[in-house]
Amino acid sequence: MEGNSSANQRPYTSASNRARRISEGRSAAKAQWEADKCSKHFGYRLKGKAGSNRPIPMASAKSLATRFYQLKGGHAPTGAYLKRFGHREDDKCWWCGGTVAQTREHLLRHCSRWKYQQRELWKEVGKTTGWKAGRCRRAQVSELFSMEICDKAVMDFLAATDVRKFPPG
Repeated sequence: MEGNSSANQRPYTSASNRARRISEGRSAAKAQWEADKCSKHFGYRLKGKAGSNRPIPMASAKSLATRFYQLKGGHAPTGAYLKRFGHREDDKCWWCGGTVAQTREHLLRHCSRWKYQQRELWKEVGKTTGWKAGRCRRAQVSELFSMEICDKAVMDFLAATDVRKFPPG
């Protein structure tokens, strides 16, 4: 029988091939929707990861960028964070052996282990932002992480310290 030509037969497609084509179609539809909604005609802006792709942390070593983003988001393994989730019995700072809670505020401002590096951090923040010394002393750590112009100063601080790393030993 010569009626079985390749033109009459349906091409074989595996389940994974069909799933890939469906996934590609969805990705294309999503990209088109985003392009339409984010055009100049519409006032819609994508939220979420838009602020997470900052050039300085993204160009750094992965371990350093991870430390930056965990501290920025408040999910770094600090004493207070680990106690809240039951991984430690106390929230005291293991770097300075102090009696105060180890928070990101403590680590970037008050921990006696990192005094020199903290001084350099806030001096650089003052130069970058144009803030006077008094303004730097009043600035919130969350404010520091929210400003992209301060990223280099924060990354230099993290590179010079072990802030956000687990306790030694």
